[in-house]
Parts: sequence; C-alpha cells; structure tokens
Amino acid sequence: MRFATDATLGKLGRHLRAAGFDTVCQHERGTHIFFNALETDRIILTRTVKVQVRYKHRPLLFIRDNDPIEQMIQVFKDLNIGPADINPFSRCLICNLEITPIEKQYLQGKVPVFIWQHHQKFYICNSCKRIYWSGSHHRRLTQRFETLFKIKDG
Repeated sequence: MRFATDATLGKLGRHLRAAGFDTVCQHERGTHIFFNALETDRIILTRTVKVQVRYKHRPLLFIRDNDPIEQMIQVFKDLNIGPADINPFSRCLICNLEITPIEKQYLQGKVPVFIWQHHQKFYICNSCKRIYWSGSHHRRLTQRFETLFKIKDG
C-alpha cells in the first residue's frame, strides 16, 4: 500500500513511513496541486472535508481522530493492515526512500562515538545520507506497533 497525507496529518505520515509504507506528505496547506500530481494508486489520507469531496473518485480514507495513534488504528482497521503487512524501519523518515545497510567502518566520525561503539548494524538513506541504527526510538516504535495491532484486533 502506498499513501499520501495532507498537511493535517504530518505525524501520521511519519508513523506510516516508520511502519515501512511508501508515504508522501503534503507540507503546505491549501494546495490541491499536490494530490493532482500523485499517482492514482496512492490512498489519500485526509482530515479535510474539501479534499474528501474533491478527490472522491480516488482511493481515499477520511481520518476522523486528531490523535496520531488513533489515526494509525483507524488506518490499520479500515484497510485491514496486519503485522505481516508492515516492514518497520525500512524507509527514510525524511525522504521516504528505502534505506540500505552500510558497513560500520564507513561511519566512524559520522555518528556519535557512543553509538559507534555500542551498535553493529547501521542503515543509510542514499538520498539525504541520514544514518539510522536501532536505538531507543526503534524499541519504542516497535512496542507501539505491537500495541496498535493488539488494540486493532481487540
């Protein structure tokens, strides 16, 4: 599944990327050019009635809640997304491109010394060059995804 979020759903867009979904995000309010330019197979996620009406002919999910966690629960429930459908931490949170493994030896001096000493696996975005590793943020999001699926199924 591929998504497009409007400006009202920035956190949801980042959470979907963290779950491994190809998600493009609109960062400016009020521009309809964004959705017109997108591939038609992307599911538009919005909280804006005008967007819902204007793009009713496209795959679209109207998000009801203001809380990003509740929004994720709705997306997972309404689109029947299960644990097997996600690929956490496989996309750059900034660029939305897939990240790739990089050997630790190339990162000395490019990540904090403590991180370099205590982690063995690293990933990089080949576009923006952002470096990723499994730290506390990774553990928190993994627990959040596990909790979301329990809530979704409960």
